[in-house]
Amino acid sequence: MSRRKGLRLLAAGVLTVWLCLFLHWENTEKSMIRSLLVETKDDSWTVGLLYQFPEASADSSEAEAAIRLCVGRGPQLSAAIAAAEKALPQRADWRLCEYLFVEQDSVRRALPVCEELFLHQPSGRLASRMFGAGFSVETLEERAGASDVLPENILQCVKNSAPSAPRLYEQGSGFVLPIVELEEEGAHCKPEALVVTPEQTTQLTEAQTEMALLLQGRSRTTAGEHRFMLGAGTLRLHRAFCGVEREGEGFLLRVNALARGELPPDAEKELKTLCEDTIRRCWTLGLDVSGLGAYQALRDGDLGLTTKNVCPEIRADVRLMQF
Repeated sequence: MSRRKGLRLLAAGVLTVWLCLFLHWENTEKSMIRSLLVETKDDSWTVGLLYQFPEASADSSEAEAAIRLCVGRGPQLSAAIAAAEKALPQRADWRLCEYLFVEQDSVRRALPVCEELFLHQPSGRLASRMFGAGFSVETLEERAGASDVLPENILQCVKNSAPSAPRLYEQGSGFVLPIVELEEEGAHCKPEALVVTPEQTTQLTEAQTEMALLLQGRSRTTAGEHRFMLGAGTLRLHRAFCGVEREGEGFLLRVNALARGELPPDAEKELKTLCEDTIRRCWTLGLDVSGLGAYQALRDGDLGLTTKNVCPEIRADVRLMQF
């Protein structure tokens, strides 16, 4: 055997061994964490992990493994997560953890702790979509014990509503938080959402929630549809576009959208009033939902316009076209 042929066989052997080790490591059975539920009260933390097992779920977010729940408790969030991981059938893998539930009464305390923890430990993702939980982890644990499909249906609910949910890294300046509530064997997102700022948490009406999502370029559906219940009927909008202009000492907000079907009478007038009321309401709560402060900073280099000030004069101009 020539020296060159021997080197080729040696290289092939090394490559084969490396591939075998790689495939073994990648196919080791893991518990794939799909969602993290967090709540805190007094000096204790409780977390729930919605996970998939076995390892068939490691290569795709569309894996067929059943969704299951395990729970952990501890004096700190990291300790509670570690306790929950011990209850998993195999070691935790957080690559597919795309959703973060926080019990709605714990939101303002829990989210900064989650962000700080995820910066330093692989216990979640800063890009996770955030939802408020209208239920406790204990309640979910009890209900999931009596229903094999409940955890999977909860995950499907938030997947369907993901376009309306902010990401964890966006929580610093305030946000509109959708709330998930349990059904008999499933879950649904409430039509009313919360405005969460560092100072307070307050609920919007259904109409204000829909308008706030429109102004932020979000939607409850992947199709980008907005649905408003007006005095004269239901209005369905698509391809909404918002633009802000300076108008004297105030602002002009232009909203253009395509309306499906016949326009209800006074639809543009009702939407104009709702738009202005929603902006003022959110501003009062501490959320610049239409980006007025950012617009002024870019235009004038003046960072003085914040939600700590009186809300600036705002006039909405709503234009709808049928299709």
